Amino acid sequence: MTLAPRRVAAAATVAWLVVPAALAACPVCFQVEDGPAADGVRVAVLVLMGVATGVLAGFAVFIARFVRRSQ
Repeated sequence: MTLAPRRVAAAATVAWLVVPAALAACPVCFQVEDGPAADGVRVAVLVLMGVATGVLAGFAVFIARFVRRSQ
């Protein structure tokens, strides 16, 4: 069963309009107060982005080597 793209877009728009803005962010991110907790969250986000980038780059190199080797 596949849904038409227009129906999916309409459902997403209705859901976006119905959900209050307060539910769109976690309490830590919604009202950020400068302090050690906010600094820790910022550093954690940067570390996780770095790890994800490193893993994706490793997969890209792995796939590129297989493509080069197959040619």
